[in-house]
Amino acid sequence: MLGHYQLFHLARGFSLDKRVELIKPLVQGIGIEGTKFWMGWDNRKEVLQDLLENGKRTKELKHDDISITNLYNNYEVINEMLESYLSTPHKFESFLLYFLTKVLLVEIQIDESKDVPMVFEVINDRGERLQPYEVLKGKLLGQLDKTEVDNYNETWDRRIHNIQRKDETEVDKFFRFYFRSKFVDTHAEYREFDGDYHRTIYLDKWNEKIQLKQNIEKVKYFVKGNLDYYAGLYLKLIQESEKENSELSEHLLYNYLNDQDRQYLLVLSSCGLRDTQETEKVKLVAKLFDRYFTILQLTGSYDSNVLTESIIKINKEIRENSIEDIKRVFDEQLITDISNAKGVEVKTPFEWGYFKDASNRLGIRFIRYFFARVDHFIAGNCDMQCENYYNLVRNTGPVYGYHIEHIIADNEENRGLFDNDEELFHQERNRLGALTLLRGRPNLSSGNEPYLKKLETYSGKSNLLWTQSLRADFYHSNPDFKEFMKKFDLNFRPYPNEFDRTAVDERQRLLFAIAKIIWD
Repeated sequence: MLGHYQLFHLARGFSLDKRVELIKPLVQGIGIEGTKFWMGWDNRKEVLQDLLENGKRTKELKHDDISITNLYNNYEVINEMLESYLSTPHKFESFLLYFLTKVLLVEIQIDESKDVPMVFEVINDRGERLQPYEVLKGKLLGQLDKTEVDNYNETWDRRIHNIQRKDETEVDKFFRFYFRSKFVDTHAEYREFDGDYHRTIYLDKWNEKIQLKQNIEKVKYFVKGNLDYYAGLYLKLIQESEKENSELSEHLLYNYLNDQDRQYLLVLSSCGLRDTQETEKVKLVAKLFDRYFTILQLTGSYDSNVLTESIIKINKEIRENSIEDIKRVFDEQLITDISNAKGVEVKTPFEWGYFKDASNRLGIRFIRYFFARVDHFIAGNCDMQCENYYNLVRNTGPVYGYHIEHIIADNEENRGLFDNDEELFHQERNRLGALTLLRGRPNLSSGNEPYLKKLETYSGKSNLLWTQSLRADFYHSNPDFKEFMKKFDLNFRPYPNEFDRTAVDERQRLLFAIAKIIWD
């Protein structure tokens, strides 16, 4: 264990030669194949030699294996602790005597490879618990002959460590998404993988499908085939999801902005092993998922529990299916969910009657996302600049973060525009057509200003193009915008004097027209 290495260096530091001779054989000795270290696989030899000779990290190894990094990091922790406690030869001698006589290291000899998973899990239940993916590795690779382990371990480490470097929590997410994508058909089955999936897959019910229990050939196929391909695909998905200008699919970012990570489940489901249509399916599934989620929101048909049920159905139906069938499944599920939410048979997913009441009840994150898409749509068709997606949707900082702005301030003057009908006033004031986004906390002060005063705030270049379109001078200074309006038959117009109920309805219809172009 690593503690022996630090004790070895402390003994040398105190010039206790007999203690050095006592400790070194506990670290390194002679085996059948020659000099060897008693801990770690052969691929750890270079690290352990470095620690034995130098007592610290002195070299940069060619590969960035996370387990090697952990060896160095763990040694530093032990080093710092023991150096602080064992500051004198007497303290060192006392601790060494206790350590070598009272602390027992037990070597467990396992004759049959099939017993390794059982022993591994029993040991894990006795100490600090490992993460499920760590137990899974032991249970799978423990079935292999020692002469073959290194080959399969290299594949495992290469794929899993790459995901770990992105975020260690993503590894267990990957395995849950993978097993669900390939084997789960119902909500009840979906929930069975919430917890210790490394145990779930070995239950008789699931082993009939997954077949990784005491099945060496299936384990080999799983590591070199499914794990190698799908872990690589998953890493690509989570990396591309955070890119503002992904070459793979901008819709991965859109779903990520809405915290919809189950897009990964559906992509993994749609792709067969080393799928020749992988790129097309990634683009299609990400786009259809964004459309599905957004239209449910905008039509008032979203329900988180229903969404989960529907995703499980979609997952089953698109599993390694064709492009055409994937489109069909998403379209049918969208129509079904809207019809069930409205209690009537709906034939088209996007209708004005369901959109007209869309308001701030949709939630802050989604509203920011919605206006971000609208603004990027305008900018992309007018050769104009607009704010990046992260600042528009996720940034909550006081400088670059955006907040939702009510164009109609909550005051007596504006109530008069709605015949002092309190219910009507708040209903209209909260519709999407009466909302926009403003950047930075200083702009929060505009909240209760009269409309004409707000228009002055809306002139800044940091504002959304959607916001600037309320001003007459915006149309004069952006000639391409008029061509854009004509191309898509969009009825933009300025509101230089007041913003009343008519204005709200016009802007709501305008948003509906834009949303249909983007998502329908």
